[in-house]
Amino acid sequence: MSRRRARAHDVPRWPLAAAALALFLVAVIGGYTGGLVAAEGTQAEETDLSPVSGILVEPPGAPEEPRESEEPEEEPEEEVVHPAGLDPELLYVLQNVHGGRVMDVANKSTDNGAPVHLWDRHDDSNQRWRFIPVEGGFYEIEGDGSGKLLEIPTDPAAQPGAALLTRTGSPNQHWSLVEVGPGVVRLLNRATGQALEGQGGSPDNGALVAQAADGGHAHQQWRLIPLG
Repeated sequence: MSRRRARAHDVPRWPLAAAALALFLVAVIGGYTGGLVAAEGTQAEETDLSPVSGILVEPPGAPEEPRESEEPEEEPEEEVVHPAGLDPELLYVLQNVHGGRVMDVANKSTDNGAPVHLWDRHDDSNQRWRFIPVEGGFYEIEGDGSGKLLEIPTDPAAQPGAALLTRTGSPNQHWSLVEVGPGVVRLLNRATGQALEGQGGSPDNGALVAQAADGGHAHQQWRLIPLG
C-alpha cells in the first residue's frame, strides 16, 4: 500500500501550471485590446467633424459660415403709359374734332417758320406727325416731311399761329397732351400753357392753327389717327 501512494504523489504537475499561465495571458491580452477599442470609440465621439463619403460634415448646431453676398435682383423697369393710347413709334394725323380737317404744313414747306393750318386730309408727309417724349412728361411734335418741330414762335415779328422750326430744346417746342377721351387730346404749349386750335374756332381749309386760352372746346381737341 505505501508504494502505490508514493507513485501517485510522484505524477508531474507542470502541465497544470502551463494551462493556468495560458489562461492568465489570454485574460491580460483581452483586457488590453478591449481598452484600446474603448479608447478609440471615446476619441471618435469627441471629434468635431466626421468624414461622410470623403467630405467633412459639420455636426448639428455648428455656426454657419457667412455666404458671399448675393447681388440684388434687378427691378423691372416701369412701363411708361402715354396719354390717349399714344405710341411714340407711330406716325399720326392730327384731326381737329370740330370740322374734321387735319393739321397741315402749308404748301408742304420744310422751311423754318413755315406756317401750319387746317386742310382736307390726304396723308402726305406734311400731314404726318411724330410725338417724341422729353423730360417732365412733355412731347416734341415733329413733322415727318421736314424733321422740324411744331412750336409757338417767340419772335414778336413772326406770323401768328404755330410754325415749324429746327429743334432748340426750348419750352415753346414742348407740348403736354391732355387726354379728353380715347384717342383724343388737347395740345397745351409748355411755355404759354395755351391750347392749339383752329384759329377762332374756324373749321375751314386754310384756317391757321394757333394758340388760345384753354377752354376745352371742340375746336381745341385733336383726334390722334395712327398711320401704319
